[in-house]
Amino acid sequence: MARILVVEDSLDLRQLMVDLLESMGHTVIEVGDGLAAVQRAMSDRPDLIMLDLMMPLASGESALKFLRGTPEIAKIPVVVVSAHSDVRHIATSLGADAWLSKPIEIKHLRATVETMLKKGAQAASDSSTPTPA
Repeated sequence: MARILVVEDSLDLRQLMVDLLESMGHTVIEVGDGLAAVQRAMSDRPDLIMLDLMMPLASGESALKFLRGTPEIAKIPVVVVSAHSDVRHIATSLGADAWLSKPIEIKHLRATVETMLKKGAQAASDSSTPTPA
């Protein structure tokens, strides 16, 4: 299955997401801040990133800006996960592929992960397919 990077500073919520994603058959990399998120995205090249916005050391916002500005990892799908009242607008303006509001509904998490992994796989195959001259 897929490698998913979960970036969440709340240990309880992070563990819930890890457990759910692992039960879906995915390998999960977990970190608790935006700086570690950038480091792990660069080193592990996950298939999907689940990113909280409000975190220590580096916010999810600054991490996402870095991810989108770094060509070798810019196409990794990112789902912003936040309790912010305007999460949809923030996620969209930052270039996230999707968003989930906290508290997370498990059915929405599952559906979003499946959709984003398909999108990521399609983007990867599109970029590896040579274009005709």
